[in-house]
Amino acid sequence: MKWFCRHWYEAGLIPALASLIFLIVGWSNLQVLQRVSLINFIGILLHQFEEYGFPGGVPVFMNKYMRSGTDRYPLNQFSAMLTNVLIAYTCYLLPVFFPDVIWLGLAPILFGCVFQVMLHLVVFLIKFHHFYNSGLAAVLCIHVPCGIFYIYQTASQGLLTGSQWLFTVIYLVSMILFTISCGQIFFSKKDSKYPFDKKEIEAGEKFAKRLGVTNKK
Repeated sequence: MKWFCRHWYEAGLIPALASLIFLIVGWSNLQVLQRVSLINFIGILLHQFEEYGFPGGVPVFMNKYMRSGTDRYPLNQFSAMLTNVLIAYTCYLLPVFFPDVIWLGLAPILFGCVFQVMLHLVVFLIKFHHFYNSGLAAVLCIHVPCGIFYIYQTASQGLLTGSQWLFTVIYLVSMILFTISCGQIFFSKKDSKYPFDKKEIEAGEKFAKRLGVTNKK
């Protein structure tokens, strides 16, 4: 468990690569929405690696500079692992197997191309006047294109009915609440035994330096 808490986002590159190979090999046998959902799944794994691995620094930066916390509070290695792994391997992967359940695919699509854009682009740009931050590349290069195409594809086929939007909103809100509650409430402890390690802390400090907020208390 300790190893996985530290390396889950690096381990995620293995299923990302496997999914890419499967996508290429099985392209002609997959439905259009399955392809988009699979690319979106690959995107969330790369997004997580970009945030936590390379260039990394997001969790420590948000703890220390956005929430006046520490190397283990409010977010810690365990809560970060639990939240991200469950979201990625359930919410993002299920639509690949159930492409006809539109709300099941649309919710993670909107999570990536709307919620993540608001966080990684709008919030950081307004608050820190800096365009790039770890995670933004995957959002703009993968999640946004997937979102545009998925919505266009489903809308053009008349699949975005009122009930689909209702279930999508409920599911999307549930995803966001789960992310917040697990990451910031239920598993958030000031004396957590799962601090971010030295390498992750250094990445957070480098991230802060790039944004020009190194001296912020």
